[in-house]
Amino acid sequence: MKKNTLLIVAALLIALSPLAHASLESGAHQFKEDVKSAGRQTGHAARDAAHAIGDGAKSAGHAIADTSKRGYHATKKWVTGEE
Repeated sequence: MKKNTLLIVAALLIALSPLAHASLESGAHQFKEDVKSAGRQTGHAARDAAHAIGDGAKSAGHAIADTSKRGYHATKKWVTGEE
């Protein structure tokens, strides 16, 4: 009796082995897709942050250049006596 039960359990495990393998393969594929998606989102966030920093630096540079230009012209007018 014990031999029959052992054989039935062994046969059942052998029969279910491909299903377990398919489930593992599906899980691994889903994990891979999740990792790729997370990497893509991280890359996009880094790109957006870099663009925001670049735009801020560009705006600051333009503001400094504009202020310097106005200061130069104001000083020039004051020195030459033009108005």
